[in-house]
Amino acid sequence: MPDFKQTFQEEVRRLARKELKAFEAKINEQKKTISALTKRVNELEKKQAAPAAAEPAAEPAAEPAQSAPATEGRKARFSPKSLVKFRKKYSLSQKALAVLLGVTPFTVSHWEIGKNRPRTVQIEAFSAMAKLGKRKLLALVAEKAPGELPAPKKAAPKKAKSAKKDVKNAAPAKRGRKKAVKAEKSALVSAPAEKKA
Repeated sequence: MPDFKQTFQEEVRRLARKELKAFEAKINEQKKTISALTKRVNELEKKQAAPAAAEPAAEPAAEPAQSAPATEGRKARFSPKSLVKFRKKYSLSQKALAVLLGVTPFTVSHWEIGKNRPRTVQIEAFSAMAKLGKRKLLALVAEKAPGELPAPKKAAPKKAKSAKKDVKNAAPAKRGRKKAVKAEKSALVSAPAEKKA
C-alpha cells in the first residue's frame, strides 16, 4: 500500500506549481500593460509640452519650457506658504492666479492649504511668474484676467494722537496746576497771618 502522506504532499506541490505558473502569467501580462501605458503617458506629455514651447515669449506663465533652462537639472520648489506670500505681495486674488496658471480658483485654494500639490508644469510656470517684475506680472494679469486686477493701494490716513498720549502729555500740566493752587492757598493762609503781625 502506497504511503498516503507522501502522495498527498506531492499532489499539493504539483497543484501549487500549477497555480504559481498561472499567477506568473497574469503578472507578466500586467507588467506588459503597465509598460505600454507608461510609454503612452510619456508620448502624451511630450505632445503636450510641444505646443507650450511653440507659444510666443510674451506669456511666460504658460511656458514651462522657458523656465527649464534656468533650473537646469534642479526641480523648482513649491510650498503653500510661498504661494500665499506671492499672492499677498502682488495683491492677486486666487482667481487671477488661477487664470495665469490655467487652473481653477478652487485648485489654487487647495494648494494654499496644502491639500493638493501642483503638477511640475504648474510649479515651473509659478516659478517663472515669481521671477517677473511687478509691472510685467500686472500686465500679464491685465491681459489674461482684466477683471481681476488688484485695486491700487490707498495711502493710510494719519492717525490722531492716541488718548493715552494725550493723558500723559496733560498729566504734567495738571500737576503744575495743583502746585499753583497749593501755592495760592498757602499764600492766602500766610497773608492773614502777615496782616495780624
